[in-house]
Formats: sequence, structure tokens, C-alpha cells
Amino acid sequence: MTAALNRTRGDVPEELTSTVDTLAAALRTVTDPATTPQDREAVTESAKKLASALSVISDDSTPRELRDQLTVLVKQMTSTLAVGQEPDVPPEDGARLLVVVERTASALDAIGDSGTPKKLRGELAAIVEEVSYALEQSRGQGEMGMTALWVSSAMGFLTLSTAQPEETATQPEPSRTRSEQSGTSQQHDPLAKAIHQVTQSMKEATDSRNSPEKRNEARKEMSDRTTGMKDEHDKAASEQEPPDAPVGKAAEVCTNAILKALPDRRLEKGLKDLTPSNWDSAGVKDFWKAKENGNEVLDVRAQLENDEHTHAPFDIGPLIEELAELLPGKELNATLGQPALHCKQTAVYLDQDGITAGSWLGEG
Repeated sequence: MTAALNRTRGDVPEELTSTVDTLAAALRTVTDPATTPQDREAVTESAKKLASALSVISDDSTPRELRDQLTVLVKQMTSTLAVGQEPDVPPEDGARLLVVVERTASALDAIGDSGTPKKLRGELAAIVEEVSYALEQSRGQGEMGMTALWVSSAMGFLTLSTAQPEETATQPEPSRTRSEQSGTSQQHDPLAKAIHQVTQSMKEATDSRNSPEKRNEARKEMSDRTTGMKDEHDKAASEQEPPDAPVGKAAEVCTNAILKALPDRRLEKGLKDLTPSNWDSAGVKDFWKAKENGNEVLDVRAQLENDEHTHAPFDIGPLIEELAELLPGKELNATLGQPALHCKQTAVYLDQDGITAGSWLGEG
């Protein structure tokens, strides 16, 4: 990946060469064995999307307006990515920041796609630029970091009609909405507007050129608008058909989304009754990834505090029960985005076996 970027460096406009260098440096940083697998994956996947956007920028056939649009986004997102790797950024904040960059980078394909409606492209570009700016300025901390996570979750529903098959590697492709199946995507307009209102407030609240009074006012406005965005997000999610996946695959997608979105300290505490004794004694640095092993077991991989990489089988029923305690149903959509559909489908399967996944079937 780094070698490919170095080749790209000679093709991009001069104003982007330093951005390519920053991106290559970010990739070199995550080769450190102490880097958690999730952080490494987030940086690598983000870099792939940014490199793809750089190729579009370097293409002579790309319209000037689109080239300028992508140039602004690639610069801003690369700067934000670099902030997430700074040593003085708390690991929990840095991990969340990198997850948001990875999620929002997925929108670059839609923005650079000539088939994307101009209005949607403009909305996506504004949202990505604003949330990335706010993340960089706030360093992913506190309310700003959480709001950015919620924004990135909701964004997935804006790109359903333009998603490319290869995106399913990191963000599973959801079922099509009922209204999309009938040939309309009008249900996305209120959500796009709601997300954009939130990110506008985020940028205003973190812009140091604004007065403290204006920033405080924008922060309050952001909080108020976030409630409306979550409501529109829930409406968009309710339009989705359940994913066509067996219980093992549904549980895998659901679990991976939760492992990525929730802080590892919270996961370690919530899953302490299920984790192997050697995990407990060493401490878990990163709950990384789950892989289905039939319809009853997930193989969960982790990195321990001593940097040992390990894995262990977890029964799906008890694991989902504990995860449902950590993430209530009312928080599923906002925290996970599209994979929340797989969590709810997993809960349906388990309910048939008499296992209750918290409030996943009753809320959200």
C-alpha cells in the first residue's frame, strides 16, 4: 500500500504531495507491533479509499469541480487521520476518531462516482469535510467525538444506492429499503438534511475563529440537532428489510460492529464472565474481530496487553446477551449504523430459542 502511494505521489497535483507523504507516514506508523489490529485496519482501509480518491483527482477526465471537491476532502481527512495517531491523544479517543474516518472515507466512492446525483454528492462532501474538521480540532474527544460517531453511522444510509460491492469487506451491504425496491430514494432527503445540520454545528463549535459565545451556541445547537438526526436515522433504518443471513453470519457482522464501536475497557468489563482466564490475567488491549464457526459459535480474536495475539470460541447466545447489556436497543442504530440490522436479526433468531438479547427487539 505504501509503495502504491509513493507511485501515486508523482501523478497528483503538487499541492497534494505533502498529503500523500502524510498518508504514507500514517501507514508506516501502524506497522508497529504495538498498534492494535483495529487501529491498523482502520488506517489501512481509510488509506485505500483516500488513494482511490487521489486517482480520481489525477485523472485528466475528472471535471474540475469534482477534482477541487475531492482535493479539499483528501487534505482534510488525511490531516484528521494523522491526529488520531498522535501519541498524546488518549487511545479510546484515537480509536473512535479512526473508526469515524474509516466510515466517512467510504463516502468518497459515492462522491467521486459520476452516477451519484449532484445534490447528494454535494451533501456528502459537505458532511465529510465538516465532521472531519470538527474531529481534527476536537481530537475526537468528549461529546464531539461521540457526535461524529453517530454522524458516521447515519451516513451509511445516504450511500445505499451507490455502494460498490467491494465495500462489503468492512461495512456489510444492507438489504435494500422497501422504497428503493419501488424505485424511489426520497426517504434519504430528510436524513441528509438532518446530518448536514449537525455537522454544520460541529464545525461552528470547533472553529477557533469564532467567539467563545458563538462556539457555545453552536455546541448547544449541535446537541439539539443530533436528536433530530437520530430520529431520521431510525426512520431510515426502519425502511430496511431484515438482512438475509443465517444466525452465525448475522451474529458475526453484529459482533464485529460492536467490537469496533465500543471502547475496549467497556468490552473487557462487560465480557469478563465469558473471556478465558489468560485473557483476564493479562488484560485485553483490543477485542478485534469475530468469525462465524457454524451457527452456535464465534471465534473471537484479540490482542492482549502484553501484545500477544490470541483467539477463543464464544457461544453466540451468551455473547450476544452480554453485548446487548453493553449496548441497549435504543443506541443500536446511532452507534452501529447498518450492522444494527444484523444485531436485530440475531436477536430474532435467539428469541426463537428462548434467549433474550436485552432490548434489541423492543427499541431502536
